[in-house]
Amino acid sequence: MNHHLYSLHLLTSALRTAGDAIESVALPWSVLQSTGSLLSIGGFALFTHLPWVILPPLLGRTLDKTRKRVRLAFSALLLQSALAVVIVPFSSNIWAFYLTVSGISALDILHRYYGFSLIATMTLEENELQGLNARLATVGNTVSLVAFPIAGVLAYRFGVKAMLLDAVLLLIGAFTLIPYLNVEVRRERNVEKAEEKRTKIEGNVVVGILASVLLFNFALGSFRIFLFAGIKELVKAEIIYGALESLQTTGSLLGVGIIVYFAHRGGFRTENTLIRRMLLQSLTLLLVGFSLIPALVSAVLLVGFGGQLLNVSFDSLMQKAIPSESLGTVRGVFDALATLVIPLSQLAFAWAIEESDEILALAIVAFSLALFASFVFWDTLRKAKA
Repeated sequence: MNHHLYSLHLLTSALRTAGDAIESVALPWSVLQSTGSLLSIGGFALFTHLPWVILPPLLGRTLDKTRKRVRLAFSALLLQSALAVVIVPFSSNIWAFYLTVSGISALDILHRYYGFSLIATMTLEENELQGLNARLATVGNTVSLVAFPIAGVLAYRFGVKAMLLDAVLLLIGAFTLIPYLNVEVRRERNVEKAEEKRTKIEGNVVVGILASVLLFNFALGSFRIFLFAGIKELVKAEIIYGALESLQTTGSLLGVGIIVYFAHRGGFRTENTLIRRMLLQSLTLLLVGFSLIPALVSAVLLVGFGGQLLNVSFDSLMQKAIPSESLGTVRGVFDALATLVIPLSQLAFAWAIEESDEILALAIVAFSLALFASFVFWDTLRKAKA
């Protein structure tokens, strides 16, 4: 049954990804055009990420304690659909707009954590985990590749009203889960046996990894602000932004392809991929600071490529290393801390750019922070193996 639910999760995630594309383009450009300030993008980021700071530990614990997890995914999709409709009339009120954005983001947590925990009940073998997570990422990225350019056109022509299509997609996703609301998600027998062989992770390794990821996320969180600063004055910037998001998805698909290839051959080393991704992401911060179209295109492609390598690899690492009865809680705490620094970064860099207009200098600062975080991450792993 878990494998069948996984197939349904691929479908709902595809619909959810299409909706995400509309939200990611229509909502920030709507508020930017209303206010004319990059700080409004920082505010949008703050209210988008705030639920990921407060709720993940609670929602993760809820998932750990319930067997009927399909109900939670259904509820999330259904309520998100309602909020996607509500945000259209609320778009003229900045605070009501921000609060609705927070509600949409909060419900997104439930759907994503449902899929994360579902995969963990299916296997603990590293290459199989990589394959399941990579397949999910492939579906999402393939949909994004098409959805973001369309979302850019919809945002340019209809503005925030494009969210009505998002509502329809979410509602369809919710309806597909109705026959399975009473199904219990359980660990498979091979997973239960494998859990007895888990390797304990040292506390100092956890602290070192967490510190480096927090610093890295702060540095990388500025990427979107530099991107907006580089294209906001261009004609039909929404369409260009949608095209760039699609290009980022192309990079993500390349990253997934590499994961699938090495996972199939059984020679995938998660820690090496994590470090290389951090180095690639650091380079993107330097490129995006030049605010030239060729540099922006290269940066967006690389940030998608390196980002996908980390997302799939890190999910698989946590699913393998953390006992399933506490997986949601631990992941929730980590996500809350890692997410906290992103809106803070965007607000800080948005303010610095508007005050000084020294985009390249600030990009170099972000690049240096990301590079240092990558070194701390590598050094922590090196000491752990010694």
